[in-house]
Amino acid sequence: QMKGILAEPGKAPVIASLPDSLWAIENRLGTPCEMIVLPRTPAVLVYAIYGKGLNRTYRGQPIYGTILCYGWRNNRFQPLNKDLQAEMLDRLKELEGRV
Repeated sequence: QMKGILAEPGKAPVIASLPDSLWAIENRLGTPCEMIVLPRTPAVLVYAIYGKGLNRTYRGQPIYGTILCYGWRNNRFQPLNKDLQAEMLDRLKELEGRV
């Protein structure tokens, strides 16, 4: 488990303890997942390929279902530090959600 952000459709994002591997994430969400590594921000969004319910939009791409947000460094998940938690909570809280 590591600190990250949980963003569910229709809900405000919250700081949460998240699974710490792609296998564990896919197990929790019950489906294969995709990732978007954010440019210029050491963070990654992970979401179910078959997610239900429009959640956020990233650069014109709709993302459905639960989104998990982690820190990202050296192609590995990292816990989100306090500064990054605050920045990503702010970016994820807009429901029409321009991440």
